[in-house]
Amino acid sequence: MRKLTILGIFMCVILATGATFAFVGGNSCGYDPVTGNFIDRNGSVYSFGTMDDAAACAAEGVLPDVVISRLGKWGDASIKAKAEEIKALNSKVKAEKEAAKAKTIENK
Repeated sequence: MRKLTILGIFMCVILATGATFAFVGGNSCGYDPVTGNFIDRNGSVYSFGTMDDAAACAAEGVLPDVVISRLGKWGDASIKAKAEEIKALNSKVKAEKEAAKAKTIENK
C-alpha cells in the first residue's frame, strides 16, 4: 500500500512537470509568446520575468517579440546596455538556427 502511495505521488509530479513544460512551449523559455507573461516551473504566472530569464531565452533564440519590445525600456544605462546585449544574442542565435535549418533543407 505504501509503495502505491509513493508511486502515485511520483506520477503526479511527473505529470505536473510535463504539463508545465508543454504549457511554456516545450523549451526552457518560460515566457508566454502571446502575452509576454513569465510562467515559472511551478506554473505561477508573473507579468515580467528577470533579465536572467530573458537571457536564457535569448541563448536559445526564442525570446518572444513582446518581451523584446519592452526589454530595457526602463532603467539606467547599464540596464539598457544589458537589454541590447540580450536582444543581439537572441537575433544571432535565431539567425544561426534559421541558417542551419535552411542548410538542412538544402541538403535533402
